[in-house]
Parts: sequence; C-alpha cells; structure tokens
Amino acid sequence: MTTPSLANGEPQGKPKPVLFFTALPGEGHTYPLITIASSMIKRGYPVVFHGGPQFEGDVVAMGAEFSPIPSMLDPVPDPEAVMAAGQAITDGRLPLFVHGLVNFLYNTMPVRTQLLEDAIVKLKERDPERQIIIVHELCSMNVTPFAYGRPVPKGFSSFPKTIGIGAVNISAPSVDTAPFSMGLPYDTSPACLLRNKELHKLADQGPWLPLFEAAQRAMREAGCTTVPESHPFGTWYAGPDVCFQMCSASMEYPLSDMPPKLRFAGCLPPKVSGSDFKAPSWWGDVLDSAAKEYKKIVFVSQGTAHVDYSQLIVPTMEAFRGRDDILVVATLGIRDATLGDDIDIPENARWTDFLAYDRILPHADVFVCNAGYGSTSHAVTNGTPAVLAGEVLDKKEVTMRAVYAGYAWDLESAAPSVEQIRIGVEAVLGDRRYKERAVELKKENEGMDCMKTIENQIIEFTN
Repeated sequence: MTTPSLANGEPQGKPKPVLFFTALPGEGHTYPLITIASSMIKRGYPVVFHGGPQFEGDVVAMGAEFSPIPSMLDPVPDPEAVMAAGQAITDGRLPLFVHGLVNFLYNTMPVRTQLLEDAIVKLKERDPERQIIIVHELCSMNVTPFAYGRPVPKGFSSFPKTIGIGAVNISAPSVDTAPFSMGLPYDTSPACLLRNKELHKLADQGPWLPLFEAAQRAMREAGCTTVPESHPFGTWYAGPDVCFQMCSASMEYPLSDMPPKLRFAGCLPPKVSGSDFKAPSWWGDVLDSAAKEYKKIVFVSQGTAHVDYSQLIVPTMEAFRGRDDILVVATLGIRDATLGDDIDIPENARWTDFLAYDRILPHADVFVCNAGYGSTSHAVTNGTPAVLAGEVLDKKEVTMRAVYAGYAWDLESAAPSVEQIRIGVEAVLGDRRYKERAVELKKENEGMDCMKTIENQIIEFTN
C-alpha cells in the first residue's frame, strides 16, 4: 500500500475513522463503492480502497490510498474455470453458473480474506489509535469469515465495524421466491409458497450442492470455527454489522423474511462530469431530437460483459430503420470498440464506443439494455423507463424485479428479434404509466439520499 497523509483536510481534534473499502474485482461490484468512497472523501473521511489493480487509477485520482487485490483468476487452480464461466453467461445453464461461483468467489475467498487481514493489520500498525470502519461489497465475502470464528487480526481487540453494500439484487433465499436465477414471478399465494419450498429443496440438493460444498470448504480454510449449513448467499447478509441495498424498497420484492440486517439506502445518484465530456460529433442530433416533442430517443447498450452487438444493439437499430420520429443512440460500452465496417448503420442511428449512461439517459425516452443491476439503477435515477433483454442468471432476476416495480418491459430473450424489440419499445412509449413510474421511483430514491444514509451509519459506528 502507498501511504498518504490520513490527516489531510481534517479539522483539529479527534480524527475521523479511516474508511477501508473492499469490493470484488469487477466493474459492477467495484464502481458503486468507488462512487461511495469518493463522496466520503469529500465529506472529510480518509479512505483506503482494497480493490482490483485495474481500478488503481480511479482510486488514486479521487484522493484515496490504493491497496491491491490480485485478479480473481490468479488464485484459481482450475484454468478451465474461465471458459466455463464465459459459457455460463452465454447459455445460462445453472450448473455452469454454479461452477463459476465456486471457482471465482468461493475458491478464492480464503486468499482474499488473508489479503484483507494483511492490509488492515498494516493500516492499524501505522496508526494504532485510529479507528477503522470497513465498507464491504457483499459479493466479495472477504470479511465474512470473521463473523464465523476466524480469529481477530493482530493489533485489534475486536474486528472493525463493517458496513455491507449490496451492488446486486437481493440474492438471499426466501420462502416468497423461487430459487435464485429461475426468474419465476413473485407470488405469495399458498400454492406458490409450497412450490417455492419444494423448488428450494430440489435446487439445494441438486444443482446448488457444489456451491454449498465449496462455501463450507472455503469457510473452514479461512479459519472459521462455525460453518453455516444454510444457503451460501444468506451468509452475505449475515457477516457485516449492517447491510445497505443500493435501491429503494419499491425496486425489490417485499419479502416476508428479508435479511434482518438489511436496510434500503436508495440508488446511487447520477454521476455526470462537466468539462471533461468529449461529445461525439453527432451529439447535436441528440439535443435537437430531445427538443422536439414528436421525436423519441431510444438509447441501447449491450453492457460491458456481453459484447456480441448482434444480440441487442444491431437489432434495435434495425427495429426503427427509416423512422423519422425516432433516433436510436447506441454505446458499445468499451473504449475504442467498433461495430465493424460490415454493419449497415441506419440514417436515424448514432453510435459511439463509450458514453456515460448519466450523460445520455436524461435525454432518452426509453433505455434498451441487457438488465445489468447497475444499468437498471441508472434508468431509475434518470427517470427513464427500460426495455430489458435479461434472460440469463442474475439478469433474469433483475428483469423480473424491474417489471414488478412497474418501469420496465421484459423482452423475454437475451437475443431478441427485431420485432420483439419494436413491440417492447413501442409498448413503453405508448403507455405513459412506464414513464410516470420511472419518474416516481427517481424522486423516491432522490429523497432517500443514500450518501447521507451511509454517512449516518458511519457516524453511529464511530467511537
């Protein structure tokens, strides 16, 4: 770790605690915590960020100390895990999804837990009297073993207070829902509660069993004296002292058995930079279209993980080819990416390699995307209704919740046809209730002020 002056910018008197952030080394897991960390730095808190090396530039730029976590792949003994996880994303088969979780999350957990312990011990040795509060992305699980009997790190009388951040939809098993990834509608009728019970039993004893075994093995290897036998996802919410889900309660199912430590903080606020925005050459077309009442802007993104643009971006362009009342705007999600010279771009379509969601969504009338949790959160915070192609794994669960919340249409396919996209977009544009609900959720989340909520918890935990 590099060593900044932790007292920079602090008032005289008792110093604020050091906030130690840690997240799974992936964009969807790390960037929400970077956003929170940046806000806490502006509020006068010193921050150490324990994350993947690809995020070092962002961490240092916001004024935090960086503590590296090696790539998730480095400690994995099975090189076939990479291919298997990629195939799981492509075909959505649960056994491969479980295989990916076993290799990337649980087989690496003992190593990542030790890395976290080493980092906070060094931090404590540097300033023994300074309180440390950990802000932990729930999927990283590197603080979880300390809640199940792993010895307290050297130099600590007790493990630091820990705030868990939910950057994916609530994954804890519930009697009110079918097993995670099945994507069955929320239904608490007596028949469906019985169905859910049996499905959980079958899943836990069948396709989920390798995950149970891997989680229990990882907990023992990480020094736990108590190894829970319940579903591994449940321990995500049991480890921290408190957990915050980064959305409003209206965006999730009203579970009767919600994890007891879980609270709703609201979505992260839109993040739009100012003078550093390099507008595409066609940006004036967006502003002109947004100013015309009859013209609608359809924004489409394939995300950053699934980069087959023929699945969503190209068919969305084709769905509205020749329509002078619609402008399609696409972002490829990866800097310097290109659609290729072989693709015939319609006259009413524009694309760029990278465009921040919070830059374009205020102008968009509908957002077509593959239902990443972050993407749907951006839709809500900008009051933009969504059309979702989330059909596999966690994206199906995100889609079902967005539909339940009332601001989204489900395309029921990860690679929808031109006609499916046209029907979905026109349904949303033709029914004002989608837009009204998106705006209602936007106001609801703004009123929650998630950053203040998190800071209040930090203040409560401060000695």
